[in-house]
Amino acid sequence: MSTSTALATVSELQPSPVSMGILSAATPGALVQGATVMAHALADIIRSQKLATRIQGREFVQVEGWTTLATMLGVVAREVATVEHPDEPGVFISTVELVRMADGAIISRASAECGAPDELDRYGKPVWANRPRYARRSMAQTRATGKACRLAFSWIMRLAGYEPTPAEEMPNDQPAAPVPPPAPTGAPQPGRHSGAPISAAQHRLLEARITAMGLDRDRLKNWLARAWNVQHLAEIPAGKYAELLVRMESWAARDYAEEQQASGREEQSREEWLADYAAAIHGQ
Repeated sequence: MSTSTALATVSELQPSPVSMGILSAATPGALVQGATVMAHALADIIRSQKLATRIQGREFVQVEGWTTLATMLGVVAREVATVEHPDEPGVFISTVELVRMADGAIISRASAECGAPDELDRYGKPVWANRPRYARRSMAQTRATGKACRLAFSWIMRLAGYEPTPAEEMPNDQPAAPVPPPAPTGAPQPGRHSGAPISAAQHRLLEARITAMGLDRDRLKNWLARAWNVQHLAEIPAGKYAELLVRMESWAARDYAEEQQASGREEQSREEWLADYAAAIHGQ
């Protein structure tokens, strides 16, 4: 074997870099290790915010948990289209893409529907057919978003210890009960927070990001009061700081997408959309 042939053979055996959203590694094994760390952080958020539903003894994550995972990976959901079924009036079909914010790459794409009269609850009554049109349209978008996340990231959700199917995709054959968070001995009472608050530097950065993202400050404070019993931004527990930043990114992306849809700009190119999003979020 010649030297050039040997070098070519060795080169072919070298693993190629692997990436998923902002998560990247030199080898598949390293990627899984990084995803495992992220899955543990995700599981903490899902438990603390009660973003999972127990159905038939198994835990299924709601779409808010799936979009939190997408945001952690630097990916945002974008509605492609939501239309009424041509042969089934009242049934809406929505298509959603997951877009990587760093370069505009489409990570996943899925469609889902809502409003079919044969979607029944455990008592044999229609679940969505008699709901308002806006509710059926919104649920179609929600289901499509969850499905797009499932197609791309179900393996990470399994690493977090949850079922790989969004709760919104599960049939309504029995009442669904929220999954209670774990209550170890000595845990704080529900609605209370514990631990040292964020530093002054973190508080200043948080205020700056709220302004840059265009978030409603009063709405954010009301959420903090309800979810974490925090009355002032300076009182946010340091251990919750990273989680709050992830949530703020998700809220800002959702608000921006709704503004674009309301203004009739949903047909703009992917590149224009990403540029506008980056400018709106980061003030560039």
